[in-house]
Formats: sequence, C-alpha cells, structure tokens
Amino acid sequence: MSSLTYVNEAGAGQKHSDLCHYSQAVLLPANIVKCAEQGGWTNSGDLDDSDVKKQIDLAFENVDRVLQAAGLKGTRERDRVEDERMLSSPVELETSSHQNNAITSHHTSHYRDTMRDARCAFLLIAFATWQKEEDIAREAFDLQSFLARCVRECQLEEAAQPLNADATDWRAWIQQETDRRVKLFSFALLTLQSLAFGTSPVILTDEVRVRLPYAVSGCSLSHHETSPEAGFPNAYPVPSPLANYILLHALIQQILLAYRTLGPYNEVNKTLMNGQKEIMRIAEGLLILFSSSQQRASRLDRSLATSLDPRNPNGPVTFTSTALLGVAYVRLGLDLGSYRILRSRDAKEIASRLVQMPTLPAGPYLLPAILHATHALSIPVKLGVNFVAQSHAFVWSVQHSLCGLEFAIFLSKWLFCIADCQTRRPLDEHESRLVTWITDIVEEGRTSGDDDLWSRPPSPSDCFYLGYAVAKLWARLIRGDKQWLLLKVIGDGLDIYADTCERNYAQPETVVSVPTSN
Repeated sequence: MSSLTYVNEAGAGQKHSDLCHYSQAVLLPANIVKCAEQGGWTNSGDLDDSDVKKQIDLAFENVDRVLQAAGLKGTRERDRVEDERMLSSPVELETSSHQNNAITSHHTSHYRDTMRDARCAFLLIAFATWQKEEDIAREAFDLQSFLARCVRECQLEEAAQPLNADATDWRAWIQQETDRRVKLFSFALLTLQSLAFGTSPVILTDEVRVRLPYAVSGCSLSHHETSPEAGFPNAYPVPSPLANYILLHALIQQILLAYRTLGPYNEVNKTLMNGQKEIMRIAEGLLILFSSSQQRASRLDRSLATSLDPRNPNGPVTFTSTALLGVAYVRLGLDLGSYRILRSRDAKEIASRLVQMPTLPAGPYLLPAILHATHALSIPVKLGVNFVAQSHAFVWSVQHSLCGLEFAIFLSKWLFCIADCQTRRPLDEHESRLVTWITDIVEEGRTSGDDDLWSRPPSPSDCFYLGYAVAKLWARLIRGDKQWLLLKVIGDGLDIYADTCERNYAQPETVVSVPTSN
C-alpha cells in the first residue's frame, strides 16, 4: 500500500494524509515549526482511498499527533505547562495590565476546551465535505453551526494592542497566533463551502475582527516587540501571503452575498443589470487594489513564502490565493452559485446543470476573468497535464480543483458565446489575441502526454472546439485527485458536459440532453 510520509527533525517517518498536512499548516504559526528546514514530505506511490481514510481516522482519534509529528509537544501538554507558568507567576499578569483580560481568557479551561472542539470540528468538516456519500457530506453541514459557535465563544474580536515585550510572553504569543489561525481558517473553510455549494455563509465577514496572521519568516525573540500585526478587515497595505488568502475569502463572500440579494442575471428581464454593474464596479475596484498590494508584496519580500511556484516546499499559499483571485473575477461575470451545481453529488446531474446554464452576457467587464481563467489553465499545461493529474495532491488542493471547475465553465461558456458572435461580426483585437492564446494552450495540453489526449481537429482555432477542449482538459486535471471522491465526480461531470457540448455543436439543429441517473 502506498503512503504519504512526513520526516521530522529526528528523521522518524509517520504516515499522514493530505488532511493532516493541511491541518498542520492551520494549527501552527508558519515557520515556528521549521518543517522546510528539518524535514519534508516523501511519497512512496499513489495514495489510494483506503490508505487516506485510515490515516484520517488516525488523525481524528488524537489531533495532538499532528503536532507531535512535527516534533512538538501535544496541545494538552503545552496547555498544562502554560497553565502552571501562568499560575506560578501572578506578577507577570499585573505588569501587563493592558492585555490582562485577553491572556486570562486564553488560559481558562473552558476556552481551551472550546478551541480543541473547534479544531476537531474543523478537521471533520474539511474531510467530510468532499466525500461522495450523502450521509457523510450531510454531517459536514450539520457541523457548520457547531464550528461557528465554538469560534464565536472564543471571541472573533481582538484588542489592537500588541503583546508585551517581555520575553516570558513569547509562549503566549505562539498560543494566541495558533488560536487566531484556527478562527480565521474556520471562517475561510465555511466560506469555501458557500462558494462550492451555493449555501448561505455561516460566519459573516463583518463578524470577524481578528488580527490577520503575521508573516513570521523573520521573527526572532529579540524583536518580537516591534512585530506589526494587521487587523481584519483593516489590513496593512502589504499583508502576509496568509493574510491575503483570508482577505480573498472575505471579498468572495461579499460578492456572493451581493448576488444573493440581487438575484442571478436574466437575459429576459434585465432590470437588475444596473445594480449588478454597481456591484461589479465596487468589487472590481477592491480586486484591483488587492492585486496591486500583491505586486508590492512580491517586490518587497522575495522569500519562499510569497513564491507563486505551485511546487514551493513551504506551501503554495500564494499560488492558492491567485486561483481564488481568479474565481472572484469569474463570480463578478457569472453567478455560478445560483445554479447549485454540486448539490446532487452526481456526475450526470452536474453535467445536466452545466448544459442548461445560459450563455454569458457579452461585455468588456469579462476581460479580467477571462485572463485569469486562461492563465490558470496554462499553469498545469506547462507542468504537464498527466503529471499534474497523477501527482497534483502534493501541489494542488481541493480549492484548486473547485477553482478549476469555475474556470472551465466560465471559459467554455465564453468561447461558445464568441463562436456565436463570429457569425455576426469579426472578433475585436482582445478577443482575437485571447483565442490565439487559448488555442496554443489547448494544443500543448492535447499533446502533453505520451499519447495525444484526443485526435487533432480540422480547425484548432475553432471556438466551438476550444470550448469543448478546455472542459476536457480541466476534467482530466480535476479527476486525477484520488483522495477526495467528490472531485472525481466533478471531473466525470465536466467530462460528460464537454462530450454533450461537442455533440450539440456538431449537430446544431438538435440539442442533446444529458440522461439523468435513476
């Protein structure tokens, strides 16, 4: 049986699933655990479902093992030592009166128990949400309110003061940073569920008044007094990569709520278009501001943490944020959430919903989304479609697969729209360049394996063909993830959708419907 192994500082290997790898990044401050310097992930083959489930079950039995695998004490042991330190040093609390209440609340028994419950619920939701079985998936949504209650009880609002400069508060800072990340990633995970399944957000953006994670790549005990901390939602102009990731979830949630208020675009009744354009104007201004802050961050910080390389050993946080930024632009042009694509968890039903979606409304405001969607496809094509499909569990995440689904739908619908426009007018300069770029990407992806993925078409630049090919490439990439069964269903559904579109446009006088499952 194949396995995914993490080698810690002592060199001892311990099996963990992709979920454990993700939870380690969530529960611990970045670079406090020097995983990149002291060890790394190794793979002894493709992971199968039984191996992953066994490792995840092992993680659920004792969440502390995730920390122990990194060479740290378990949370219970750390809490016990910290409680003894706080009780034996009452003078320290008096000398830091400006943060007395915050520190005390972080060390009460109820607070620590609630944070442990939140971490456990987070892991369960992160695992169960992406399963194919309806019963398991239902439990993930049942746990939403429990997770939200836990993080609310542990306070979603923080004081603005930094920690005391006293070196004895360093451990307290680590604990607070850990808890802060649990809260923020809980918000991000619940927002991701809303994005994927079209449900209402459980934790709203305006509830979260927590300082954003600080990039601790340069932190040392000698200068932690001056470490800046950006507040959420009021962040510094150049936040850390992890802070950018959280901010993007907040921005996406605002777009989802705006469309939920106004309703989806309707080609027949265009009374809502003015309101939608206002949303697009405001949100696009925020996106431009966010993009410029990312560019400044890349110029100011050349560390590995901000690398856009998906194979970055320190974790593809910035790479993931770039994908989410593209989804934010896509959602401005096409409200996919209103179609409830993933509600059924059935490939044929997913394909049927995709086929029934209307064409994109024409407009220049689609250009940023098209550029992001095209660029997102070019990255795995450059790496190799088969390579990414077979091993992308180590550089790819569930979020990338969900983003890929949105990019595939958006780009294929746009190409079908352009193909229809070609019958009435010539393409403008931007459209012609985009079609040429997409043609090159599709042809490179088609021939990237030992054998061509499909035969060469008579006209490689035909927009009908390109719309089909884009969906086929993304279907192969998404279906390659063997750890999460829902992603295989999504890939199969996208494949059926592409085949149906090919038949429809090959015979335009007839419309082929997707047969539904019994």
